[in-house]
Amino acid sequence: MNRNSLLFLLILLSSVPLHAQITRKVLFLGNSYTSSNNLPQLVQNMAQSTGNTLNFDIHAPGGYTWEHHTLDNTSINKINVGDWDYVSLQGQSLEPIIGAQYFIQAGAVLRDLIYQANPCTVPLFYMTWGRENGDTVFCGDFPAVCTYESMDDALRQRYEARADVYNAELSPVSVVWRYLRDNHPGIDLYEVDGSHPTAAGSYAAACSFYTAIFKQDPTLITFDFSLSSADAATIRNATKTVVYDDMDSWDYKVLPNSNFSYSIGSGFNEVDFLGPGFGAIQDHSWNFGDGGTSTAFNPSHSYASNGTYTVQHTTSNCDVDGFHTSTTDTVIQFCDHTPTILTSKPWLCNYDTLWTQSADALQWFVQGLPIPVTDSMLPNYKQHMNAGAAFSVMATENGCSELSEPYVASPDWPGFYYDAAWAGDPCAGDTGVLMVLHFNGFLPPNALVRWYLNDSLLASENDEDTIQIWQGGEYRAMAVDPDSDCPKDSVFFSILFDCGTDTTIINDTTDTVVVVDTLDTIAGSPRLMMDHQERLLLYPNPATNVLTIACPGICNTENIEVLDAMGRLVESIRLESSVTLDVSDWPDGMYVLVRPRSGQAQRFFKQ
Repeated sequence: MNRNSLLFLLILLSSVPLHAQITRKVLFLGNSYTSSNNLPQLVQNMAQSTGNTLNFDIHAPGGYTWEHHTLDNTSINKINVGDWDYVSLQGQSLEPIIGAQYFIQAGAVLRDLIYQANPCTVPLFYMTWGRENGDTVFCGDFPAVCTYESMDDALRQRYEARADVYNAELSPVSVVWRYLRDNHPGIDLYEVDGSHPTAAGSYAAACSFYTAIFKQDPTLITFDFSLSSADAATIRNATKTVVYDDMDSWDYKVLPNSNFSYSIGSGFNEVDFLGPGFGAIQDHSWNFGDGGTSTAFNPSHSYASNGTYTVQHTTSNCDVDGFHTSTTDTVIQFCDHTPTILTSKPWLCNYDTLWTQSADALQWFVQGLPIPVTDSMLPNYKQHMNAGAAFSVMATENGCSELSEPYVASPDWPGFYYDAAWAGDPCAGDTGVLMVLHFNGFLPPNALVRWYLNDSLLASENDEDTIQIWQGGEYRAMAVDPDSDCPKDSVFFSILFDCGTDTTIINDTTDTVVVVDTLDTIAGSPRLMMDHQERLLLYPNPATNVLTIACPGICNTENIEVLDAMGRLVESIRLESSVTLDVSDWPDGMYVLVRPRSGQAQRFFKQ
């Protein structure tokens, strides 16, 4: 090879990217933020400059929200093409804040449409930015939009929450914009309306999308668009810092999770299986070890005979990187003996004892979690209910271990509940009232009521259903009905006035404590009832994305109200056995769950 040929070959090789060429197909659904300066075309030009290929389609009518796209046949038909690596979803600039409920609901619909068309397609959320000076029109009703910073923070939180719930990826355009605003204010990202992107703003968005789609360093891009080479390089470097150097922060895809739990059903050798409650969006495949199979999330299966069976649960999902699977095996036995959980009476009382038949070895569980009890008696079962309300026991005889059917029951309620009312502050000398009430409307004839102040019996108040309070201290009430089915069930209630900062309410039947600055902020009323009705299970608490509300045993259908710390109604729900709330978009802080039927209140925290 002569010198000229070698020189030509070196020049040719220097123009070829060192990485393998990547081809991606992306559907862009949005509005004018997506169509401004033809964002998809900018991303395609950037990809071409690095030796990659972007094939795209776009549907972005002005002002469109996510809900608009769920109702638009053009959007739906484009999704149904199915051959997409990514579908970019951009909401209207205020939608995630002032239309949060519709934003969440429409996001779920779009995610389902995408998954049904192609389960390997990944939603790619276009995280938009706060307006240059906030929004004055909606500021009064939605304080989060009053300034650029607060609006930008709120938009980021909402897009991140949706990405987390839907196992999606993010194009963090707003984070690139904020970095440029803070560090390179000379680059103007906004048009004169303070909302839409300039050429530089769209270029920054395109750099973010290029990096999110191709997972490559944006500083390799040589396409400058209409920008000066200096400004284009500054934006590419900012995108590298924000997006490429922190790729894991913008990828919310979750690998399959095949862990599962099970409980014994009421039928012969019946097992109820339950896959992971939250996390990966995935398909399920069950092999029950006796030839039976299922693809349900929580199947039930009955075994024809006793024996040992290995249950295999395989989950799978896919994305632009291909297919992923996870497998978990669990051994289940059915023996000649069948453990059962019993009580000393046909009903259950608070602090009662549960027991089972004797065996070579025993292990008790609550909600599938082992507890340190390994004999036939489980005294004072209440002390273990912080982990849940369904008890089971594993009995081993002659080397064969079988799990009992879960025991779930609400203890008999003697009917007592409590109320507290005051208009002022008892610590400041005003008078308040504490009351013992009964669901019959009057106390049982033989009811025993005892009041205590700072652990000292207020003998003068014996068997009184109402007392007055005018000073600080811890007030306690205990009530017993000797003629009830559970005569030793003393319902306990306490209010502490520390005359400092907080008032504490304790209902000792569930070891639940509610602390508020002043009780008259709860439900916008100076009255708060705490009763002996079985407390609802709230988990996880604190909650980040979802909160599950469940009855610990059997409960009647009822309405539940969720109030914020100022007593404003946040959510009204109907509860039958359990319900899951999406709280990802709720502001952090304390909330109170009120059961209007009984006045019972429970708190939880959003963080």
